[in-house]
Amino acid sequence: MGTMDHVNLAIVGCGGMGTRHLYGMKEYASIVGDVREHPVFRLVAVCDPNERNANLLADTAATELGERPRVFLDVEAMLAATPELDAVDITTEPRLHHNLAAELLAAGKHVLVEKPMALTVAGCNKMMAAAARARRVLAVAENYRRDPLVRLTHALLEGGAIGERWMLVDASVSSGGRIVITPWRHKKAYGGTLLDVGVHNVDLMLYGFGPVEQVYAQIALFDRIRKGMRRQGSGGSGGSGRGGRGGPSPSSIYTITNANAGMPDEVEPDVEDSAVATLRFANGALGQWTLSHAGHGQGFGKKVYYGSRGSLEPAPPRTGRGPQLSLDGRREPVPPEEMLALVPNFSVDEGTARLFGGTRLAAYEFDAMAIDRKIQAAVLIDFGRAIVTGAAPEVGGVEGRHAVAVVNALFESARLNRPVSVAAVEADDPTVSGWQHALDAEIGLA
Repeated sequence: MGTMDHVNLAIVGCGGMGTRHLYGMKEYASIVGDVREHPVFRLVAVCDPNERNANLLADTAATELGERPRVFLDVEAMLAATPELDAVDITTEPRLHHNLAAELLAAGKHVLVEKPMALTVAGCNKMMAAAARARRVLAVAENYRRDPLVRLTHALLEGGAIGERWMLVDASVSSGGRIVITPWRHKKAYGGTLLDVGVHNVDLMLYGFGPVEQVYAQIALFDRIRKGMRRQGSGGSGGSGRGGRGGPSPSSIYTITNANAGMPDEVEPDVEDSAVATLRFANGALGQWTLSHAGHGQGFGKKVYYGSRGSLEPAPPRTGRGPQLSLDGRREPVPPEEMLALVPNFSVDEGTARLFGGTRLAAYEFDAMAIDRKIQAAVLIDFGRAIVTGAAPEVGGVEGRHAVAVVNALFESARLNRPVSVAAVEADDPTVSGWQHALDAEIGLA
């Protein structure tokens, strides 16, 4: 694969997320497509059983990319008709990920799959085994860590800016009474909002503090009826629905595709929407994690990392706001230029630098839709590089499975009313996998 300079790609799943990935392809092609080890992506096919959404995505591609991909209603027909296909971007609802990925990998295609990687550890394992057999790339489109300001947050932690990492606090409460993007996110058979959103939180924890070792949680379902779609905020906190410097939210993309799919404007959730947990990390640090989508009235979101010599408020992804570093003995946060001076070797890769306008940024300024396009393009940077060079993707099966395991550990811990080992959950130990095994049976994995 080292000589591959272009990748024939298909998008499977033509709803809102598939559309967002398409705009990421446009951003990638416009800004970073000529960078070394960044192949040109050519969208040759789109696939969805909903013909209206499939044709809508194909028409959008014709406008944005200058070429209309072929439209298919099922994966088997697509594979049979497009032998030139190199890779597939899976943007369906997550309960389909494990089977689709395994089928596509077995057909010799590289796979990029949206988060969560799968609903359960068993689903993740099926995907990882298929990738190993096929010797193809399996990457997870976990986008928050791709933000250059999240990269700066990571560099500060790794560089010892707050000393030893001791404690993490992550609290987010919002979305009371509203549908979070799509109705299926409130159903157990699709994972629920705790999984769908929570894997973002866990990936940032993994990026900043390393693997989670133990989880002790309580969970609850509070909102029994949800009506109307909540606008999707780019920062993931506060529920304002506006990210970056204002403007329309990426969730506006879902309005048409949800309508085309006949999704209802009211749903009765059957899976918990709120969790309060304590965490222990493998490095000895402690964490307090609150995640609720049942927050009526004022939304709230706050993350702080504490260490032996200070604290760090990490950059909220997709907002353009940088991290805030507070050190012992200083009344005010460290100014951006001084903060950057603490990490003299920090820089982002050339593709990300082109997307956001600099190699060593402490802030940036784009509207929410532009940020979303750039973040999706940054995911493609890593996927393309992995295909071309044979290097492992930054977020692959191991990282994707860990995020799924930690979130499912919330459910397992609450069911057992005791702390659970994340390693045991990742090993699919039956003594701490009752929640997952019931879900496996429902989705055909048992």
